[in-house]
Amino acid sequence: MLGIDPALTHPWRVSLAEADAIQRTLAEHVRLAPLPATGAHAPCLAVGVDVAYALDGARAWAAAVAMEPGPGFAEVGCVVVDDEPDLPYRRGYLAFREGRLTIAALTELAAAIAPRSPDLVFLDGHGVVHERGLGLASHVGVLLGMPTVGVPKTPFHAIDHDPGPQRGDFYVLTKEWGAQGASIRLKAASKPVYVSPGNRVDLESAIALALAWSSGRHRVPDPLAAAHTLATCARNDGARG
Repeated sequence: MLGIDPALTHPWRVSLAEADAIQRTLAEHVRLAPLPATGAHAPCLAVGVDVAYALDGARAWAAAVAMEPGPGFAEVGCVVVDDEPDLPYRRGYLAFREGRLTIAALTELAAAIAPRSPDLVFLDGHGVVHERGLGLASHVGVLLGMPTVGVPKTPFHAIDHDPGPQRGDFYVLTKEWGAQGASIRLKAASKPVYVSPGNRVDLESAIALALAWSSGRHRVPDPLAAAHTLATCARNDGARG
């Protein structure tokens, strides 16, 4: 059963100073390790989670979509949960805006597809490439104790060049404190994304997994692209309703 480790539970509606301290504490629990993208020990079920917001930012819709590998990436299940964001957006504190909703969507999806369980989660947020070592992908991965990969569309810092134009072209970015991510193109001739390990995945694995779960039709891995579409549709329906 998917759920937050009780020893790591924390409040979400906190001051930035409290959020800073929580991130530094949880960052000590991040574990980076190889996770095969193919073969017998590769993930059999990957989930993408994305969050869409009302124009005034007062409400959010988190969508989680589970897929199987293979041609077409068959969808296994999907859910949407909505609620108020816990904090306004602040750079470096995205998890305190949408982390609770993200975990709620993952938990509800896991219950819906049981007895199957997600093996990997892609999130539209950074992993260890973060000034306190705990972006959204790492935060969620640590709390749930599962492999996560961050695949945001915007870099954490200034970028002076792009990878090559072909699908799979990438180069590694190293922060001054040693954290590494990669600028990678998952769709030929499209803008790159910025992959970094979240938890229980290392950089080499994060790059390989992002490619393995991407058909090349979208800028991001297919489960994350599906979650983005679902969250956006739910937001639009909610705005009309």
